Amino acid sequence: MVRYRLWQFWQVVTAVPLEPAAREEVAAILSASELSLFDQFSPNDQRHSYRVMKMLQDAGHSQPALLVAALLHDVGKTKLHLTIWERSLIVLASILLPRQTAVWGQGEAVGWKRPFVVKVQHPIWSAEMAAAAGSLPQAIELIRRHQDTVPPDDSSEEAKLLRLLQWADDQN
Repeated sequence: MVRYRLWQFWQVVTAVPLEPAAREEVAAILSASELSLFDQFSPNDQRHSYRVMKMLQDAGHSQPALLVAALLHDVGKTKLHLTIWERSLIVLASILLPRQTAVWGQGEAVGWKRPFVVKVQHPIWSAEMAAAAGSLPQAIELIRRHQDTVPPDDSSEEAKLLRLLQWADDQN
């Protein structure tokens, strides 16, 4: 866990824009309006979303809604910029005080609660932004629910896709 978090921190610090070939892969999946959302990401967040999408593709998944969701699931975070220190605070608080983090994430994004509100609310914001960009309804729903707990007995297609998205997101 510590090693993974250090790797994440290093990814933020050293992030550079996507290579042209990776950018072309993204552009082949997203519509022009979705691509403009993707362009709002920092280089680190673009790389994260790209890695999520690639992991799904490498595992044999090519459903358009799943790949769009992989690329845009965190776009709501662009609504309010978070510093590396605020991101680190979220990670630490989520590990040490998960219930309290969820409580702090309710309400308005002001003061010290701001990073927690972004963490909790960004799936809704991301889904709204994807809907406004004309994304597929299934992609919008996957984005909206990407942090939800999926009941183990739910064998619906949406639950399967949601588990896949969460698996790839958790690895990246």
